Amino acid sequence: MKNRILKSALSGILLSLSWPEIGGLFPLIFVAFIPLLLVEDEVTNNRYRSGKVYRNAYIAFFVFNLITTWWIWHASPGGAVMAVVFNSALMAIPFWLFHLTRRIVGDRQGYVAFVAYMLAFEWLHHRWELSWPWLSTGNVFANQTWLVQWYEYTGIAGGTLWVLLINIILVHVVKLATKNANVSIPKAKGFSQSFSRYLCRIKHLPKTFSKQLRLTVVLGAVLLTPVLWSVWLGFNVDVGEDKPTLEVVVSQPNVDPYMKFDDISSLEQVTKFLEVTRENLTPNTQLIIAPETAIPDQLEESALNYSDEAKLIQQFLSDYPNLNLLTGISSYAFFDAQRSRASRPTNDGKFYEFYNSALFINKDLRYDIYHKSELVLGVERLPAAYLLKYVEDWFDLGGTSGTLGVSDEPKLFYLGDAKIAPTICYESIYGETTARFSRKGANILAISTNDAWWYDTPGYKQLLAYAKLRAIENRKWIARSANTGISCFINPKGEITDKTKWEETTSLKKSVPLIEGQTFYVQYGDYLGRLSLFLGGLLLILTFARRLKQ
Repeated sequence: MKNRILKSALSGILLSLSWPEIGGLFPLIFVAFIPLLLVEDEVTNNRYRSGKVYRNAYIAFFVFNLITTWWIWHASPGGAVMAVVFNSALMAIPFWLFHLTRRIVGDRQGYVAFVAYMLAFEWLHHRWELSWPWLSTGNVFANQTWLVQWYEYTGIAGGTLWVLLINIILVHVVKLATKNANVSIPKAKGFSQSFSRYLCRIKHLPKTFSKQLRLTVVLGAVLLTPVLWSVWLGFNVDVGEDKPTLEVVVSQPNVDPYMKFDDISSLEQVTKFLEVTRENLTPNTQLIIAPETAIPDQLEESALNYSDEAKLIQQFLSDYPNLNLLTGISSYAFFDAQRSRASRPTNDGKFYEFYNSALFINKDLRYDIYHKSELVLGVERLPAAYLLKYVEDWFDLGGTSGTLGVSDEPKLFYLGDAKIAPTICYESIYGETTARFSRKGANILAISTNDAWWYDTPGYKQLLAYAKLRAIENRKWIARSANTGISCFINPKGEITDKTKWEETTSLKKSVPLIEGQTFYVQYGDYLGRLSLFLGGLLLILTFARRLKQ
């Protein structure tokens, strides 16, 4: 038992050490599942209770979640508990289901189920009420974008598939080597008996040599083919050198997020994020991008023109006739009837909703607004809100808390030839969400984010790294404005070309190419996840049907 616990913990440690901004030793991901798979093999071969597999999988994923996402505690203790304790319990379920399928149906179907269940779980974890895809396996290559240029075809699910296949092949290599080492060979005394013992071992080798050779060939092909494909794709990526450009300035006002909603006036913050851009503005600058909730006061959307913040922005923009602004804002709107579970009643029988929004103000001082659609679990969205509404305050970050309203569809902001995707913070983790902007015609991706909730920890660095994968999947430039950093520009290869420092009050300027077209991934989305969900469903049905027959 102790040995199984240590192996499980080792898997969690290896996963963590491979992760971006934790250990960064990405090759470890290719062996990280092996100790846990060996634990499962031991339980299966010895016919131990299946619950032992779930327990050991939970240990592995708890260690993984704790080491990689401990920093959430700075933002929300309640959110940290959900992310570490509860998410570990969820991640252990597909591994336990794999064990059941292998035990009841057979080895071959079992290992197919391992891949199908893990991919299906990650697909579901991007979409359901308890969505928290921060640790989806394919994210592990976020700082090694040269390895995964083929994400333009598969998204991060392709990375998950790659990792799981190599772990499965290697665990069979380990099991075969262990089997060879445990071959019963007669004891030897003297030269003749020692020679007989040697011949006995040689006689046994052909039984496993062909298997080892096949595994070696398959391992080499599975490991090297994606790498070579990625290198070839990287040399042929269009970074838009001959395309029309949009001169963009990203603002990094460096406002303390724990003070912005209560201790620093909204007007002061608007003044700051505008002024830090001034030194980089030219007559050709067309767009300023400001961070998430850069306008922190909750403003009514139908009366934005009358707010002091809007008047200040209008005055600033009037000095630059070509200039437009994309900024984060806390907003709310009233309705005559309840629109969603985020709707809250007023005393006069109406309803209102709070939003985390992106506000676009063009040079003609016209407004457009988009509401963040992928909300942070426990902070901006409470699962089963009717049950958890009494504990909303546990997850309060300042400003709005509880469940926020969302936009039903992606929205683009139009500026001449530019079609801008207004991605807000956490949304940049969701590959298919970002792809929907490109599917609507976006030719530049804008990311507005806060990031400073987590202090100088791995959290904001991981979020930045994940954005590089969105650039590859969409083959679009990204302009990223982060409150305290890191603000940057990312090219379609997932390479950061210009960036700020952490906690620096500054801005960046770049003429950003506008790239049209859709990648295979943009057109078809997370098809690997959908296929895995279908295959996994069939395998589950087969598993429980066989179980009932037994």
